[in-house]
This record gives sequence, structure tokens and C-alpha cells, in this order.
Amino acid sequence: MDVTLSQAREQWSEVVERLQHGEQVVLVNTKSRQAAAMDRLEGPEQSGPVWSSTKARQELGALVSAAQTEPQVLTVGGRPAATVSRHTPPRNHPPQPETTTGVTGLGDVLDGLLETEPQTTGLSSGVPALDRVSGGLARGSLTLVVAPPNAGGSLLPLQAARAAAFDPEQPAPVLYALSGVPLQVAARRLIAAEAPVPYAQFAAGTLTPEQRQAVVGADGRLRAAPLSFTRPEPTAQAIAEEASRIEDLGLVVVDRLQHTRADSTPLSGRALPAAVKTLSRLAAERQAAVVVLLDTDDVHLVEQLGADRVFHLTRPGGGDTARLTVTARDLGTLAAVEVALDMTHLRLLDQPTPALVPSTASVPTLVAPAPSPAGEAVVPSPARRPARPGPRPTAAAPRAAGKGSATVAKSSGTVAELTERIESRVRAVLAETGGEVAEAVAQLQKTAIPDVMDLLEQSRAGGRYDFRNYPDLPGILHKRGRQDADAIWEARPRWTAPPEILDQLGDDIVTALDINGAYLSALKAHLPIGQLEHHLGPDEGGPAHDTKRSGVHLITPPDWDHPRLPNPIGDREEPGRIWVTESTLRLLLRLSGPKYGLCERPLIHESWTSGSTEQLLENLRRALAQARTNALASDSGEGEATYEYVKAMYSKLVSTMGESNYNRDLYRTDWMHIIRSQAFANLWNKAWQAHQAGLRVVRMMGTDELHLAGDWRTARAAGKDTPLFPEGREVTEVKPKQTYRLEKVAEDSYREREMN
Repeated sequence: MDVTLSQAREQWSEVVERLQHGEQVVLVNTKSRQAAAMDRLEGPEQSGPVWSSTKARQELGALVSAAQTEPQVLTVGGRPAATVSRHTPPRNHPPQPETTTGVTGLGDVLDGLLETEPQTTGLSSGVPALDRVSGGLARGSLTLVVAPPNAGGSLLPLQAARAAAFDPEQPAPVLYALSGVPLQVAARRLIAAEAPVPYAQFAAGTLTPEQRQAVVGADGRLRAAPLSFTRPEPTAQAIAEEASRIEDLGLVVVDRLQHTRADSTPLSGRALPAAVKTLSRLAAERQAAVVVLLDTDDVHLVEQLGADRVFHLTRPGGGDTARLTVTARDLGTLAAVEVALDMTHLRLLDQPTPALVPSTASVPTLVAPAPSPAGEAVVPSPARRPARPGPRPTAAAPRAAGKGSATVAKSSGTVAELTERIESRVRAVLAETGGEVAEAVAQLQKTAIPDVMDLLEQSRAGGRYDFRNYPDLPGILHKRGRQDADAIWEARPRWTAPPEILDQLGDDIVTALDINGAYLSALKAHLPIGQLEHHLGPDEGGPAHDTKRSGVHLITPPDWDHPRLPNPIGDREEPGRIWVTESTLRLLLRLSGPKYGLCERPLIHESWTSGSTEQLLENLRRALAQARTNALASDSGEGEATYEYVKAMYSKLVSTMGESNYNRDLYRTDWMHIIRSQAFANLWNKAWQAHQAGLRVVRMMGTDELHLAGDWRTARAAGKDTPLFPEGREVTEVKPKQTYRLEKVAEDSYREREMN
């Protein structure tokens, strides 16, 4: 496999997959005309500089250049996986065929089209009405089948496999790839549809003697069918390798791609785009039809996968009729037909209905028929897939009648549904553990990462931005070594008031307050949602800071001359420029403004930013907060388990959304830093509020620990008669962790100075 550097970056998952299957990959730098061969590392021996998979993808040019002088070692998941060495192409290339002209006449093309035999153009989908409007399953092309949950989307690939393998006149060899579906289940579905016998009774082992005889009667036809199953949970490359061994292959069915990552399922999560590319190449190379089932109809994911054609199956009203909509990648929606559903035998039954004009009422992505001059409806010409929805109405737009807008009502419904999912999950695990709370908590914490990613997926239903879209991140957001952090400074506060301030406070009582759910509150932060773009800062001739964008910034922080308050950039000791997040920069800009006037404006030298939003994680945050509130109101074991489960979900989400092997579904190091910094900024704001209320700030630690001298319970915010810090365990409250005398702080501070 020879690829250019840009191709390798786009198909990196596929490149790594091919390496792990023993295939050599040659990286070609078209600018420097250098090439490097990547070969799987067969043994534990390794020599040469080590490159992580992430670093290699970002710096492929440097990797190829380094490989010209000595072999390099590529690691995947921290383990040596391949060697990268200089590659010299053979001098004697095979001669290229001579061509007399570089153009082809239309007549020549027409002759070839007319000579094409009809039966070689494609395979039947098993649904004649669908074949009439789509031309069947084209050889050399990939068709993606999508359907909402529980709509019966798996019936269409099943029907195609039966039509090809059980064709009485000319059966075509079929390879059935099992991903997330057990072999016995897939085989039982095929037999139930072909025999036919009721699937539910077949699965339960309660077939009547007559029904068993029907299976026996189909035995010869079933055994003779040229249909093979892959091993469970194959990779896309493994499917391609199995397909290469089947002579005259006609159809490949992949059941199914899973949009949410599963550890034991290669065809899931972030691997899907690369997998579809591999399967599309398989279709082209073998001139076979490839049908792939996707377990969601999420429009953004479907667009991202970029299949040649899409068959969208829906069940209007949830009845016994299915609507099949045909969409082509370059042409948009072509047509739709309705067929009958036989859920007893898991079949689609053809109905001789004409091609239906797409209706916007039932299929949102289709175009409505246009009236002819005579007033009759006509089938529209193929239209391109419509763009994503435009901006939502602004605040100036009129609201609908009733309590709030429809958007707010929908959002509230989503939060309620997500909250119920969380609590249902806890109840299910408690039932599995027989009510043992500790065992249930341990089990819930183990699945916290995939569970919270599933909640995030659900919370984004209908959203315009696909959080699974992973733009390339600049080098400053990648670790500089296996044990080294990246270049971003999160402004973690670890601060103790200086001795001269402590001496003035005397021997007062200090209370260490715990800020509840610090990371949960910080999920409401300005997050970039597109490709980060580089530009100079306003102090280097670039544009002014844009509050509608977010990212990371190289700044020179201002001097801080307030010994009674912690420095908002934390306890950084190195002077000079530092990379900070949007959260830290916004805090500094506020403190330099006229309302605070605490420091000079930070100097912004350069930035990596994109358009931003505070709403991306809002539904998820509100659902987690509501489940936490419900748990605190309960004194049962379920409440305790829910509280620990929610805590594990939001804390692990933040800690693994960067370069982590524990969460492969979200790769946004910039988000991780911004959310963490937002938690630190929130804590600094509480320290400022305490200072303004007359309390003395003694210490500030991490994201959730604030030490105050004075009566914090009676303190009031300026101009208000409510407690400055309400006491409790809610996210909006604080709880005291410990109390001690101020002299202990002074002793600790003196000891630290002596040690330094």
C-alpha cells in the first residue's frame, strides 16, 4: 500500500490496521520525494527513536525524513508495532502502455454501454419494488443501509443475502460479516425467513412439528447455498482478506457498524470512516456489491461515512409498512417506495406500488414534489442532499405561544429522558448484583466511560454539530513525550497566602470548603467546534479577541500585585510566554477590565481558535446534575449508587477526552484543557466573592478546595441577603471538609520555605 502523507493522515486508522495485519505501507512525501516503508514489528526487539501513533500522524513528514538516516519505531497503544525505514523504489518500473490520444469520444462510450449485459449490472436487493427504482445492488459499489432503532433495518441486508445466495437460477457467493451479531442469531434469521417459520418460536425452540418439517424441507437448499460467515467481530481488513479467498464473489453483507465504540468490536466508534473506505475499496477491487448496515440513522454520521448510496428504512407510525428511500452521494434523494413488513418471518414483502414522490413529512431529508403547470405532481429531478439546518432563531425572533419556546421544551424532554436512562441503568445493575450497593458501584464505575459517551450521543440527537468529528489538532496540543505533558498551561491554583498576610490574620479559625461537582459545573464552557485555525494575536498585528471563538492562546501574563488573592494563572514559576486556554484568557481579560481593574491586559501573541458554543454539553450536564440531585434526595442504596455513578461519569469524561487509551470515541485535548481551566476559573471567582464579602482567603487548592478565615456561614454577597455560600451537597452549594487554626498554616508555610 503506497500512500501520500495527506492520504495517510486521512486514513490513519486504516494504515495502522493494515500494519497490524502484516501489510507493508509505504509513505511517500511528494514534496521532498522521500519515501519510508512501514513494516510490522514481528518480535520484541526494537531499536531507534520511538514515535507514538498520535505523534507520527501529526508529523509524518518528519518521520519520513528521520527514517532516511536510521530506522524509527512506531508504537500503538504504548507498544512497539512497526519499524519505519528508508524506502527506495525499484529503478526499472514496468513500461507504461502507449496511448495515441488522451480523449475518448462519446460514441465509443455509448458502444460500451450498449454492449453491457443487463444481468451483470448488479444484484437484486431481494425487494423488486426497490430494484425498480434503484437498479438493485451495483457491483463495485457500497450501499449503506440506515434505519432508526427498532425499525427493522437489519431486514434489508438479510433480504439481499437471501436473494443472492438462494437464487434458483444463478446463485451468487455471499460473504456475511458478523459484527455485534452472534452467528446463531444471524443464521436463525436467515433460516426463519427462507423456510419460512416464525422467528420468535424458532429462537425459543417451540416450533410445531409442521414448522420443523418446513425447516427440514428447506435443508438441501440451505446447505447448498454459497453463503459463508466470517469469524465474529472482524476488522474491515479481515473482511477484505476473507473476500479475496471466495471465487466469483457476488455480495458482501456487513451486519453491522456500531456508532458507539465497543471495546471488543473493531467496526465501531471512531474506526467507522476508515472501515467504510476499506469496504468501498473491496467492492471496487472485487467488483462485488457490498451492503453495510449502520445501527443508527444519524444524518451527520451518514454524511461522514460518504457511502456511494444510502437505503434509508423507516416505519411510518410504527406499523407493518416500511418506507425505503434511495439516496445517491452526488445526486441526493432519488425515490422512495413502500413495502410490507413480515416481522413474523423477518421478511420484506414486495408490493407493486409505483415509485413514490419523496415527502418531507415522513422523510425530513427528501424534497417535496413540485407542481407542473397543469397542477399535477411530478417526480422532481435528483436533488443534492440539503445542507444542515441554518442558524436557530435569535432572541429577537418571536416566541411561540405557551411556556417558553419549542426548543426549550424539547431540551427539557431530552434532559428528563437522559436522567431516566441514568437511573434505569443503576436499577438494572443493582438487580444484577442482588442489591449489593458496593458491587453495583464498582460495576457502574467500570462502564462509566462508554455509558457517558452513549449519554452524550443521546444528548446530541438533532444537534447540528457532530462531536465525533475529530479535526486535526496543532502540535502544542499533543504530548511532547510519553511522560511529558503538552504545552498548554491549565492555571491550576495551588496557593497559600504569603507569611506577611498570615501574620496579620492572627490565630483565626480556618474552614476548608469543598466545592461540589466542580468538573460538572465546568462542562458549561466555551468549546471550539471546528478545525482550530492559527492566527496572530492583537499584540502581533492580528485581530482582536473574538468572544464568539474559542481555543488556546500564547500570552504574556500580566504582573499580579495582590498578595491577598491567588494569581489567576496559578502557581507558575517560569516567567515569560505561556499557552493558556480560552477559560484562563477570559478570566484574565475580565480582571483587567474596568469592573475589576486588578491587573494589566494580557498580551496575546498568537492563537489557535474556531467558532465556539457553551451549549454543546449542556443537555448532558443538566441530566447528570438532575440525576445527582435525585440521588441526594434519596436515602436508599439506589441513591448512593447513582451518586457515585454520576460522579464517575463526569470526572472520567473530562479526564479521558484527550489523548487517552480509555476513551477512543472522543479526541479533543483542547476541550479537556478548557473544561479543566474553567473549573479553576470558577474556583477563583468564589475566592474573589469571599474576599469581597470580608472573608480572608487562606488557601486555594485544585478545582474544589477553598480555605477561608472568618464566619463563612453568615457572609453575604454584596447587596444581597442570601448566604454567600449555601451549605449542602448540591452543585450550587458547598460543604465544610475540616477546620483548623491559622497558626498551623503559618507553620506549614514556614516549613516549606525552609525546605526550599
